[in-house]
Amino acid sequence: MKTKFVFPILLLLIFFAGESFAKSPSCLSITGLVKQPLNLTVEDLERCQSIRVQLNEVTEAGDYRGVFYYRGVPLRTLLELASIEKEETAFKKKVDLAILVRNRQGKQVAISWGEVFYRNPGGIIVATSAVPIMPRKDCKRCHSPEEYKPRMDQLHRKIGFPKLVVSHDTYADRSLDEITSIEVVDLNPEMPTKSMKKLFSPQFTVTGSVDRTLTLKDLSPYPRMKMTVKHLGEGKGFHGFDKFEGTYVKRILEDAGIKPDLTKVFMVSAPDGYRSLFSYGEIFLNPAGDRLFIADRLKGQPIDELGKFFLVAPDDLMSDRDVKSVEKIEVISIRQEPRLYVIGTGSGDTNLISVEAISYMAKADVFVCPPDIRKNFAKYMGEKPILFDLYEFGPYALKRENPGLSETELNKLLEEKRAHAVGIIKAALNKKKTVAILDYGDPTIWSGSGYMKESFNDSIIEIIPGLSSFNVANALLKRHIGCNGSIILSTPQELKKNSAMLEALAKKGETLCVFMGLKDLPDLVPLFKKWYAGGTPACLVYKAGYTGSEHLIRTTLDGLVQAAESYREKYLGLIYIGPCLSAKKAFKH
Repeated sequence: MKTKFVFPILLLLIFFAGESFAKSPSCLSITGLVKQPLNLTVEDLERCQSIRVQLNEVTEAGDYRGVFYYRGVPLRTLLELASIEKEETAFKKKVDLAILVRNRQGKQVAISWGEVFYRNPGGIIVATSAVPIMPRKDCKRCHSPEEYKPRMDQLHRKIGFPKLVVSHDTYADRSLDEITSIEVVDLNPEMPTKSMKKLFSPQFTVTGSVDRTLTLKDLSPYPRMKMTVKHLGEGKGFHGFDKFEGTYVKRILEDAGIKPDLTKVFMVSAPDGYRSLFSYGEIFLNPAGDRLFIADRLKGQPIDELGKFFLVAPDDLMSDRDVKSVEKIEVISIRQEPRLYVIGTGSGDTNLISVEAISYMAKADVFVCPPDIRKNFAKYMGEKPILFDLYEFGPYALKRENPGLSETELNKLLEEKRAHAVGIIKAALNKKKTVAILDYGDPTIWSGSGYMKESFNDSIIEIIPGLSSFNVANALLKRHIGCNGSIILSTPQELKKNSAMLEALAKKGETLCVFMGLKDLPDLVPLFKKWYAGGTPACLVYKAGYTGSEHLIRTTLDGLVQAAESYREKYLGLIYIGPCLSAKKAFKH
C-alpha cells in the first residue's frame, strides 16, 4: 500500500489551517486511482471557481424535493486536480474506470469516468450552496393547502453540503447530500489485452448481476433502429459520420432483468481486451441512456471488419467509449460493504499523519479513538459518532483503576472489556456502518488495537499505516543505526524471556530498540550488561514527533538508568543500545 504524506506545496490547496477550516463539520476525500488524494472541506470548495446549475429534484419514485439553483465545483475539475492515474495495467485508457460516491448516511452511487470527462462539466458538480426557485404565482389559486404546503416546505428544507448534483439526469436519485468520499476504481486492472489480426466476435453475452444471462447471436428479438453518429476520437480526431442500424442497449439490459441499483456499472468488452464502462444512472436515469446503441449494420451492410456488434455512445463528446466487436456486457455492483479500518494517525504532531489516513477518515461512519486524537483530528472527522475510547480499558488503565485485583483477575477483566468492545464494533458493522479505529503511530507495532485485528475476518479489515515513533526517533538520532546488519525492535517482556537473542545481538553489534521500557530500565540494564560492555553507546529518545517536547539523551549502558531518572518524562520514550549509535559508526557499511 502506498502511503502519501502531506507536502508543503499542498498546504494552501487542501490543508487550510485557518479558523473557517477548523470549524468545518465535514470533510470530503477524493481517493483511489489518483496521484494526489484530496481532503476538502466546504470552505476549501468555496475557494475554487464555481458554476451554477439548476436541479429539479424529483426522484424516479416520484418524490418531489424542490427546485434549486446549485453553485459548486465541477466534479471533473476536482478529479483533474487529484490527477487520475492508472497503476500498472495493460489497458492504459481510462474509459473503463468507475467513480464511487458515498455520503454521510452511507448511501452510494456509481458514476462512469466517461460521463464526467466526455460530457460537459456542468452535468455533475459538487455543490456548496443552493437557492430555491420559488413559484411566481400563488399556489392557493389552484391547489389545496394539503397539496401545495408539503411541496413549498421542500424549498425551505435544510440541504447538507457538500452535495453531489447530477443535473443531467432526468431523476435526482444520484444527487446526494453530505457526500464524504469520492473514490476512483479500476475493476479490471489485471485483465490482459492482445493484438488480433481480425477483431471479431460472433456473439455477445450479458452476464453478471442479472436475473438471466443472455447470449445474443443476432438482434432480431429487438426493435430495429437507425442512427447517424459523428465519429470524433481523442487519438485520431474527426472521422466523419457513420450510419448505424441496430437496437438500444437499455432494451437488452431490461430483457436480462436488471434490478435498480445506483452502484451498478456495465463493463462492455471486446476479444482483444478493449473495454468501456457505463453506470446504471447514465443508462436508466439519464436521457442519453435511451440512445446508447448496439449496432450490427454500418452504412447498410453487416458489420464485419469492426466485428459483428458495435457499441456506440452517441452523446459522448469523444468516441473512445465505443467498443468494436462486443463480446461481453458484464453487470457489476461496486457497492462498498461496511469495513473496519485501523488507521495510524502518526507519531505526535498532526502534520505527521498521511494523506491516505485522512482520506480513510472521510470514508468512515463512526470512530473508535481516545479524546486527544478526537481533538487533534476533529476537522477531518466532522461530527461523526465516537463509539468508545480504545485505551480507557487498556492494561495500564485497568490496573490503575482496580489496584486490589490480582494479575489473573485483571486479565479476566481485560478480556471481558475487549469482548464487549468487539461486540460494539460488530453491532455497528451489522448496521452497515464503516468503523475506523484511530490509533497512535503505526498500528502494526504494539498498538492498543492489536487484539481487534484478531477478532475480525481479514476480508473486512483494512490497515492504513502511520508514521511510528521509531521512524521519527531514528531521524533525531542522525545515525545509520543498521550499520552492522540488523535493527531489532522489542519489548521488556520479550527481552526478559529471550536472553539468547540478546547474546546474539551483542556479539554482532546490532542495534536494539526497546518500546515501552522506561519503567523497566532498572531491571533491563543488568540484563543487558550480561552481554554488552558498560561503555556500549545508548540513547533515550523522548516524545518523538511532538514538536517542542522531543528530547534526545546520548549516553552509555553504564549511564542509562541515571539519565532516565534525571529526565521528567517516564512513559513516552524509546531506548536504543548498540555500537552503531556512535558517531564513528554512523556511516559504516
